[in-house]
Amino acid sequence: MELNPDRIYEDYINNRLDKSTTIEQLISIIENYDDDTTREDSIKALAKIKLTSENLFALFENLLLSDSSENIRNVAANYLSVNHLNSSLPVFEWSIQHEKSYNCLLTVVKALVKINSSESKIILIEQIKKIRKTHYISLEKGYENKRYKKALKPLIRRNKINSFSHKELGAILINFFTIKTLIEEIPNVYFELNSTNLLVERLDLSDYLEFEVKGTPWGWKNNIRKISEIHGLENLKYLKKLDLSNNQIKNVKGLVILKNLTHLVLSNNQISDLDNLKYLKQLSKLQFLDLCGNEIVNFIKKDDFNPNTRVLLNRYA
Repeated sequence: MELNPDRIYEDYINNRLDKSTTIEQLISIIENYDDDTTREDSIKALAKIKLTSENLFALFENLLLSDSSENIRNVAANYLSVNHLNSSLPVFEWSIQHEKSYNCLLTVVKALVKINSSESKIILIEQIKKIRKTHYISLEKGYENKRYKKALKPLIRRNKINSFSHKELGAILINFFTIKTLIEEIPNVYFELNSTNLLVERLDLSDYLEFEVKGTPWGWKNNIRKISEIHGLENLKYLKKLDLSNNQIKNVKGLVILKNLTHLVLSNNQISDLDNLKYLKQLSKLQFLDLCGNEIVNFIKKDDFNPNTRVLLNRYA
């Protein structure tokens, strides 16, 4: 009979299965099943039982270090950070040095911040120092690492990086991993860093060509249709200036999490639904908004926005 993690957990909480049998069956699914979703559900079921045995630590340590599924590695990292945080420093150190998965790296960075020890701070600083030694953010795309190297040079040479808190160091790494992922996934990416905290404060994902033309190379245009396609955008919490012009975006709800935005360019997209107005109005720090070339400009006026926000609805008005 095929095992089902939800049914196993239900049987456990209703006393139809004892703890040892429940653990045995859930581990059997994790180790022997091919379906990642079922394996993830089994890990989550184990987490709800709140066990901290050494045998389970060894299981999840092995999953994080060697499982072929990035989703399973990420769930395992999260399990360790919740249930075996202080015992997991060595495995988190190995993982941050070798892991390639964006989501898993974020989980590991957050765990190292959460540990909040001198040892975990050293690991975070060493990873940031490695960024400075990296010549290309994306070797495949030939995207050079000029901005991070320039910004990091004075901080590392004068040991100022050592004065950063765990949280600040973690934010730098999360921003770097996010930018690296965007560069690998999206054709045209430009960014700028704040020289003080090394966080991304400007991001340009606009397309250089407003219209496709004959002879345009394949993959030249971003063609972003949904904010959710911008992998990790929500993690750039310090972002102040964002340019998404000349894409195919219809809904901007995903931008409301970027509370520090002061400049937003959305010209030449496909924004028409009036629901977008309430999302844009939630960006309380917005000083400049460009909506030119979107159908929504036919139904709204500048008075709909905060008077402190300069709004462009028509390029020639």
